[in-house]
Amino acid sequence: MGKIFKSAMEEFIQSRQNPRVKSLMKLRDRAERKRLGLFAVEGLRELSRCAELSDVEEIYYCPEFFKGPAHAEFIRKISEEGKIPLCRLSEGAFEKVSNREGCDGLIGVSKQWGCTLSDLELPKDRPATVLVADAIEKPGNLGAIVRTADSERADALILTNLVCDVFNPAAVRASQGALFSVPIAVATVEDAARWLKSCGLKIVGAHLGAEKMIWESDFSKPTAIVVGSESDGLGADWERLLDEKVKIPMWGISDSLNVNVAAAIFLYEALRSKNA
Repeated sequence: MGKIFKSAMEEFIQSRQNPRVKSLMKLRDRAERKRLGLFAVEGLRELSRCAELSDVEEIYYCPEFFKGPAHAEFIRKISEEGKIPLCRLSEGAFEKVSNREGCDGLIGVSKQWGCTLSDLELPKDRPATVLVADAIEKPGNLGAIVRTADSERADALILTNLVCDVFNPAAVRASQGALFSVPIAVATVEDAARWLKSCGLKIVGAHLGAEKMIWESDFSKPTAIVVGSESDGLGADWERLLDEKVKIPMWGISDSLNVNVAAAIFLYEALRSKNA
């Protein structure tokens, strides 16, 4: 844990200019997050899931912003367990570090993890489904995709040509805590495709130019589903590596779906096929 984040239990910081308040502010910056190997987790739902499924370095809280008894109960439990340092902030100090409108008075600091392909493990007792998202630019989209992957039992999420940051506060928030339950890897297209093929997965790409409809493809076997950005779709680097191109038919004037919507449709079809 970085020295700037060491704290005594139940310290109370009132000044907005406190060095530790300024250190928390640094976690809004991608370069600083990477340098420190840390990121901020704000909100009761996200922080409680982080504490349950991952590691929390420390927690800052402001009772004046608590939305209900669950927030106070969470802090009471953390305090009784004595494993995670707690630090109370004044209203002014918390408003400065919060990245949300209508904050709920809870923010934690967590360690980043590697997000490498070697960390992924696919199930051996059933056909695996892996979601691959290419060229995701918006943190909100990324977080939503993580939540969708969690909801629809994707065994892993691989991100290629990633523009935004997995640990961006907006991505963490949009994931609603699913960031801590979905195995995630960030990789090049070539490395991702090589790993998927070595695991015996068929690589299916969502493509508007495909002739085969989504319901005509067989997702009951080990499958990787590749979705691209709604603006550009899949790039040429992925097209040449696909085993199959499949499309979601569209009958309106729109010619594309939000990438998270497309991912959800494909994952539900895969889930239906495997449980049919």
